Amino acid sequence: MISNRKTKQEILTLLIDHSRIIYSVISDMGVYYSSWADDFEKNEKDLEKKKSKMQLSEEEADEIKIKLIQDFSDTGASGLGNFINLVLRMDNVINYPLEFVDMLPKIKLEKNLLQEIKPHYHKLINNIIEMANALKTVLKYFRDNPDKVFDMTTKIHEYENDIDRLYRQFLEFIYSNEKLEIRDLLRMRDSIVLLEQMADRIHDIADVMRVLLYQ
Repeated sequence: MISNRKTKQEILTLLIDHSRIIYSVISDMGVYYSSWADDFEKNEKDLEKKKSKMQLSEEEADEIKIKLIQDFSDTGASGLGNFINLVLRMDNVINYPLEFVDMLPKIKLEKNLLQEIKPHYHKLINNIIEMANALKTVLKYFRDNPDKVFDMTTKIHEYENDIDRLYRQFLEFIYSNEKLEIRDLLRMRDSIVLLEQMADRIHDIADVMRVLLYQ
């Protein structure tokens, strides 16, 4: 039993490290967006550096995933296999911000139109950053203070509901905006779909944490 508890703590510590990287990558995505919205051409070099940093973080997260799988692949027999499955779900989250920053430079908007659109992106991205921070916190609570896990996962559910609402409002805005070229409209739609899917993946992780809490 002690060995099993010790293994669980070791796994959770690695998952916490992974969640910190998720938060870092999503935060960097927010910074990338802000620089893009400010002036893409002026900030292009800085944006490339930010994207490279995100890619390095993805590699770091991948190393944690591999370590978890290699070091604890036999934990299924001790009832800890679902904790290992968590890292696969978490690793999937990092793909979305990287795809999002790949998409943004392809969207070419006139300055006045960009000013109209910026608040919609801003609200969505800010909520996702807060959601990622809550994921990092809930994993820490799972290791150190399980009594708070349910409340924090409820908070993640609330963020997800807000993001769904903002996503629908953003879609309605771009579909009804006659000034948008069809190519930019479709690319913008694809970019916010990535944001909504990212939030869904974090929400799914929170649901798994709730299940694990009562096992």
